[in-house]
Amino acid sequence: MTRIFVIIIGILSALTLSAAWILTPEFFEPLAGCENNEELNVYCDFTNPEDLALTPDNTFLIVAEFGGMAPLTEMRPGKLSFFNTKEKTKDRANIFVGTREWGSPDCSRNINTPLGPHGLDLVQRQDGRFQLAVVSHYPTETIEMFELKENDGWILEWKGCVDVEGQYYFNDVSLDKSGNFYATHMFDTEFSFRRLIWNVFAKSKTGMVVKWNHGDNFEELEYTAGSFPNGIALDQENGYLIVNYNLGDQTVLFDLGSEKALGVYQHNSPDNVIIKDGFAWVTNHDHSISEPLKCRTNVNCPLPFSVNQLSLKDLSLVLSYKFKSKNMGVGTVGLPHNGSIWIGSYHSNRIAEARLSLGE
Repeated sequence: MTRIFVIIIGILSALTLSAAWILTPEFFEPLAGCENNEELNVYCDFTNPEDLALTPDNTFLIVAEFGGMAPLTEMRPGKLSFFNTKEKTKDRANIFVGTREWGSPDCSRNINTPLGPHGLDLVQRQDGRFQLAVVSHYPTETIEMFELKENDGWILEWKGCVDVEGQYYFNDVSLDKSGNFYATHMFDTEFSFRRLIWNVFAKSKTGMVVKWNHGDNFEELEYTAGSFPNGIALDQENGYLIVNYNLGDQTVLFDLGSEKALGVYQHNSPDNVIIKDGFAWVTNHDHSISEPLKCRTNVNCPLPFSVNQLSLKDLSLVLSYKFKSKNMGVGTVGLPHNGSIWIGSYHSNRIAEARLSLGE
């Protein structure tokens, strides 16, 4: 009976996607220029600025410019950048090689080899230093470790990495103050686009959260298994972990001690999550699976999204900021700072700034 049900679901999925392709409205026209509107101020000259973090001086955004991720897109390199939120200027990150100190003893990287940044996280360690962890898909699957240092401006000193090629396929990462990390394993490396589409409907468990510690050991947190784990954030003060399930259409708050879920927020296709100002800020996509078809090969895919302010106690909704995104790509991260929400995108050549007063 189960097999029959699965076959039926597969047929319905194929028919739905075929109908979506046939019935898709007119394609989006490419965005011309780099124009602000009443909703968003935009700043261009980026390549898919998928994730953001704020520097300790509260002035610069660290930007992960996403290259690609199979099977969704072609695997290609990206880069790390800094954006000055006061002067509205962008600079490519200066990266230097330091002593291998954080990560696996057998993991190395040629500094001339490009990165493939995806999710990232910045934390102030117990020793006072600032550690940046970056999920990199290029040329192999690694978590890259950098020390954020000030030397006539912010620089990144490479301090090591963890190689998970052929073992895990990470999306996002969250550090603790000792340099251990939690990362979302999305799905197996051989996961096909067909299976990805299937899971839009079936919502079966494709991955889980993986913990890495200084002993170079991995622990698979089976209780976090779900459909396409995506954004992740560690609430170190309370011992909680927030995980987005992109194809599961939910955000879950876990107690790391009891391994129990303390809260669930149901919403369409959640992406990244940031803990800031005493709340969780979760960005989700407000469009159907067929909508991206309208973007074709356009650099920007201006689809609607929301940034949701959630309680850290139970993920209850405090406020939702909804964006039509007519001059931006679909949002993947919303970082609140100084009265604004700074927004990144996996399908855009720009970041955006929205005033918090736009909330509904």
